Amino acid sequence: MSGGQEYAAAGAEPDLVARIGAGDRDAEAEFVRRYAAGVRVLMRRYCRPGDPVVEDLSQEVLMHVLERLRVGAVLDANALPAYVRSSIVRTANAEYRRRRDVDPAISVDDIAGSENPAEIHVAAQRASLLKALLSEMPVARDREILVRFYLNEEDRDDVCRALDIDASHFRRVVHRARERFRLLLDQAGLSEV
Repeated sequence: MSGGQEYAAAGAEPDLVARIGAGDRDAEAEFVRRYAAGVRVLMRRYCRPGDPVVEDLSQEVLMHVLERLRVGAVLDANALPAYVRSSIVRTANAEYRRRRDVDPAISVDDIAGSENPAEIHVAAQRASLLKALLSEMPVARDREILVRFYLNEEDRDDVCRALDIDASHFRRVVHRARERFRLLLDQAGLSEV
C-alpha cells in the first residue's frame, strides 16, 4: 500500500470504521480484504529479509487494529491507514526487541570463549526447560533430591540427612525420582535431552 492507496482504500467507504465499531462483521471482513495485502508488504519492509514471521506478524497487526476499531479507539476513517502503519512498525519493533533480549543464564564471557555461541544458547535454553519441568514434579521429595544431588552437587550423606532418607535406600530413592523425571521428559517430548 503506497500512501495514496492507503487513503484511497479508507476513503472509498468512510463509514467502515463506524460500522466495525458498531459490530458489523461484514465491515470487519471488508477491512481485512482491503488491508491484508498491504500490511504484509509493509511488514516485509520492516522485517529482516526472508524472515518467516512476516505472515504471523501481519495477522497480529490486523487483529490488533480490528480489536481497537471494535472498541472505538480509531474514530476517523482518514486516520486508519496511519494507525495501521504505526501498528506495523510497533509490532515489528517489538518482535525484534523480544528476540534481542538475551537469556541471563548466558554471560558474555561464555560466548567470547566458545567456539560456537549457538550451542551455548541452546544448552542454556535446555537447562532452563529442564529446571521448569523439574519444578512441575508432583512429589516434593523427588524434586528436592534431584536438585540437591544433581544440580547442587551436594554430598549423598548431606542429602540423606536433610531429607531423612536412610543411606542404604538412597540409590533406590534417587532411581525412582529419576524415573519419574524421565516420564515427565517423555510426556514433554524431550526424552532425548
